[in-house]
Amino acid sequence: MDDETRHHDANGGSNLPPLRRLQPVRPQQNNNYYGAPQQNNYYGEPQRNNYYGGSQQNNYYGEPQQNYRSGGQQQNSFANEPLYDYAQPVKKKKKKKKDTVGRRLRGFFPEKGDGFFESLRKIVFLGALVAIVICGYLVADYYLALWKNSRENKAINEIYIANEEEPWNEPPPPVVDDTMELLPSAQELLDINSETVGYLTIPSKSGGDPIVSLPVVQARDNDKYLTKGFYGDYSIAGTLFLDWRCKYDKVLDGKRYIDNSGNQVVYGHNMNDGSMFGILRNYKNDAEFYGEHPLIQFNSNYAEYTYKIFSFFIVDAADQSDTKYECWNTIDFNGATEFYDFVNEAKKRSLRLNDVDLQYGDKLLTLSTCNTIFGKTGRGRLIIMARMVRTYEDPYEGTENSRVNPNIKWPNLCYEYGGYQRYNPDAEFVPYGPAENEEQ
Repeated sequence: MDDETRHHDANGGSNLPPLRRLQPVRPQQNNNYYGAPQQNNYYGEPQRNNYYGGSQQNNYYGEPQQNYRSGGQQQNSFANEPLYDYAQPVKKKKKKKKDTVGRRLRGFFPEKGDGFFESLRKIVFLGALVAIVICGYLVADYYLALWKNSRENKAINEIYIANEEEPWNEPPPPVVDDTMELLPSAQELLDINSETVGYLTIPSKSGGDPIVSLPVVQARDNDKYLTKGFYGDYSIAGTLFLDWRCKYDKVLDGKRYIDNSGNQVVYGHNMNDGSMFGILRNYKNDAEFYGEHPLIQFNSNYAEYTYKIFSFFIVDAADQSDTKYECWNTIDFNGATEFYDFVNEAKKRSLRLNDVDLQYGDKLLTLSTCNTIFGKTGRGRLIIMARMVRTYEDPYEGTENSRVNPNIKWPNLCYEYGGYQRYNPDAEFVPYGPAENEEQ
């Protein structure tokens, strides 16, 4: 049955015009995002069909809209779709590199992308850092060497003292018998270093610890022990050593086979911490120091000897002028005149005078160490000169009345530095020796 027949039958056979089948009207889409009316039809009538709630809901938010066929509500098919179909793809975030110690350290070095000044800054910084590290190492190494040297010297002192037959309080008289036996304390040191020739001590008059207590060695080369320790290893402080030309109790089969030298010369470093011969600078700097330490005990491997200091002074090791005095190069004396000329030259230069007398035939001891009086030139030397205590002599006689020398014979280099009074050769001077050697 067609539509007209059905319509006619439904209206009781009435001749009504036939019904037209209506076609559903498809709503027009408004692509304006802001909801403004636009002309998008044949009749120019505005309509709203947008995403934000116009007259008809047909948007991306899943809100109900009118079904044009049934008038019912239907769910927007765009509900589960992305909000903007034109959105750019999301960029992946770069993974943050882990902050490590290695990365931080690499930041101190020039890297790719650094500018010129940034690279220069890093290079200067690294150079300064390297300099600091090197200086720190050198300083630490220096003081470590001093500590090691001090520890070794203390151990050697304990070995020597422990094997002495009697503790030394007052200086004994010098030996008069040429038959000599090795001292037990010397044997212990010879077992460590076969070039040991003696042991040097500077005691304190008040009975305190000695300011110097060290072994003395001797080699054919005076430079050998400048940087060599007593045990044979490297040492910045070196070892006290006797000049290779000196003869000090050379014994064979219990007999001294050659006379001792007239002037025993012992060298030692002037260490900043006061070790080795560093403490000797106090004879120059402290007016009371000599009165407390006027004696030196320099034992050989076979006998004990005591010396009393009669002069201490400054010399220029490179002096070639009229003030030249190479006292370390005089080992023996060819007669009384040479002896008195030598000791009187020392007296003229002495920083302090005393009443210690000297006679031809007295054995001398000279201690030599560096001094900074001439700055970094390396030419300054501090000399301590003493003579052997005679048999049954009071060791302190003549040492108790020391006074400042009013007319010191300084090296000419001192006058270039300024602040030193020039020596007056015409001033009164009381020399050592008999009256015929006196100078006015």
